[in-house]
This record gives sequence, C-alpha cells and structure tokens, in this order.
Amino acid sequence: MAKLGLIGRMRRVLRVRANCPPDAVTPCWLHGGRLPFGLDVVGYLRAEIGLGEAARLIVRAVDAAGLPTSPIDIWLPGRDADRSLDARIGQPARHAATLTVSGALDLPEMAERLCRGRTNIHYTFWELPKTPEELGPAFDRFDACWAPTTFVRDVLVASQTRPVHLVPQPVALPEEAPAPPDFRGPLRILTFFDYESAMVRKNPQAAIAAFRLAFPTGREEARLLVKTRGRSGPQARADLARLAAQDPRITVVDDTVSRDEMAALTQACDVFLSLHRSEGFGLGNAEALARGKAVVTTDFGGTRDFITPETGYPVEYRTVPVPPGAYPGADGSHWAEPNIAHAAQMLRDIHDDPAAAARRAQAGYRLLRRNHSFAAVGARIAELMEPLR
Repeated sequence: MAKLGLIGRMRRVLRVRANCPPDAVTPCWLHGGRLPFGLDVVGYLRAEIGLGEAARLIVRAVDAAGLPTSPIDIWLPGRDADRSLDARIGQPARHAATLTVSGALDLPEMAERLCRGRTNIHYTFWELPKTPEELGPAFDRFDACWAPTTFVRDVLVASQTRPVHLVPQPVALPEEAPAPPDFRGPLRILTFFDYESAMVRKNPQAAIAAFRLAFPTGREEARLLVKTRGRSGPQARADLARLAAQDPRITVVDDTVSRDEMAALTQACDVFLSLHRSEGFGLGNAEALARGKAVVTTDFGGTRDFITPETGYPVEYRTVPVPPGAYPGADGSHWAEPNIAHAAQMLRDIHDDPAAAARRAQAGYRLLRRNHSFAAVGARIAELMEPLR
C-alpha cells in the first residue's frame, strides 16, 4: 500500500507540471512525440521586479533571433503590474526547449515545474561567490545552465555539474548613442533599490554616506534621489527616512512606478550610484549606462562585465564575510564592503570633469551594444540552440 501511495503522489506531481504543453496527455514524456523547435521562456513575466524584467528582456532577445517562443508566466502574488506580454502569455504552443529565468534559491520550485519531454535550461541569477550545497539536486534536474555574467558563470561552474554557458543579460538600448550629458546646475545623482532584493545587499546607506562625504552639507552643487520600492518592515523604512532627513538635498521616493516612469527618473539624473555589496548582474547600472549616464558602482559581482575604468567608475572594496542571517543562502560566503571615500572621490571627479564622465558613458554604450543588445544576445542564444534542430 505504501508503494501505491508513492506512485499516486508521483502522478499528482506530474499532472501539475506547469511547463508541459497544455493539451498533452500526462505524463507527456511517456507517450512520445516531438515538440517543434523553439525556446519557451518561463519566469515572473508580469512582476515589476528585477527578475521579471530580466525575463521580459530575454523574450525580446529570443524574438530578435527569430526563434519560435511562448512566454510562460509564473504568478508572483502582489507583484503583477507589468502587462506588456499579456497578449502572448498563455499561448497554447510549446517548443522543444524551455529557459527558466529565476534566482538560484528558486531552483527547487522551478524544478518541480519541469516537463521531462523537453530540454530544460536554467538562466541563473545569484549574488554570492558560491551557491548553497543543498541546491545540487535541483540543478541536476536541468540539462544545462546559462549565466548572465562571468561572475555567475564562474559560480555555477564551481557549484554544480551541469554544462554552463555565458549568455549576457540583454539590455534595452536606444537606437542611437545618447547625447553627452549636460551637467548644468546641481549634479543629479540617483540610487535605487528594492526591499525585496535585500536592503543589506543593496546598501543604500553607503550611497548616502558617499554623497555627503563628496559634497558636505551647505554645498549646493549636488542632489541625491533615493528611489525604492517593495515590502519591508517599518523599521527599515524609518531608518532610511531618518538618515535621509539629515540632509535637505536628499529625497526619498518610496513607490512602485511604471517602467516608463522609472526610465524618466533615470533620464533626469546625471549619475547612477550603486554601492552594493554584490550583484548578480546589476540591471539598474546597465540601464543607466544605456542612457548615457555616469555610473559609480562597487567593483564586485556582475557589474564588472560592463563597468570598467573605460566605461564608468568602479569603486574599490574589501572582502568581508556575510554576517550570519544577513542574506538567505549566504552561510560561509563573502561579499564586498565598498570604499566610501573612494566613491566620494569619484563623485567629485565627475562633478569637476563632466567631459571625462561623458566619454566613459559613451564607451559604455558601445560596450552594451556589442555584448548586451537584443541582436547580440539573440545571436548567442541561436548559437546555443542550433544543436536542438
């Protein structure tokens, strides 16, 4: 009887494999048949979070390559405000391969969705130099991993046994290089974080400290906008508000806005400042660079692929252990503690030499177009998909 119960439980799991073709006899991998060539993208496609935008951008890169695809949404309660792919989500067509876009800690849940009748690939985001050992069985459920940055690629090669390929995170780029920034008036600096991505990792307190060190109180040549969103305990918000209130030149905008509104905030700034302790990719940094902004960011994690001394202002750091309980899955790992004095000096350099900042930003746009445009990433995806034909 115990054996029959186990089989019954297995059947119930197989029936809810959300990535299977909707009209397939379950379990679909038992009745044979061959799905048509193509790559479906699974992710938080309606969620207004970084992982959601990353998945939507992957869809656009797959489209740019001319590959057949069907977007498959994973509902994230309370975070489903982006409806740009609604007309395509829920299409009945399914294809021979599936790319699941998520953070590493979501792997066990994502593995339960898999259809065994397909080639299953995971596009992995992770912020630390190693992944938790307990994720090994979930990684093994996938056929391969794609990594958005060299940082994540190296982590995956060291952490699990599946094949790993670098597929740069695509970024939406204007067709023409942005005009050089106009630094008339106060230098406008933007920093951004989502409470859902962990305030301790995003480290907005360091951005505020670097701003105040670069431009002491009483000097009016700079402004700092702290843009945030997401859910958190009231204490974290109160602490941030109290810190910002010490300087009238600092404004906090705490709200979820549309992609167009966020793009307008980025467009209105001169400098994007991110003193993170680590990033898997750093989409905010890349989007600011795409708009011709000077980017000052910790020289650790995924941002190293596109923020260099030629394209931006990488900030020195020292390696420190992640404090116990500070970040999920971080036991025994480390990250960066940015040098606030170095970041402050870079902010002053930008203020004093805007022409040099403009040259770096324009070089950054060219690097993004070469490596992170929809066409470039789409070509890389098509190359990796070719054996499946």
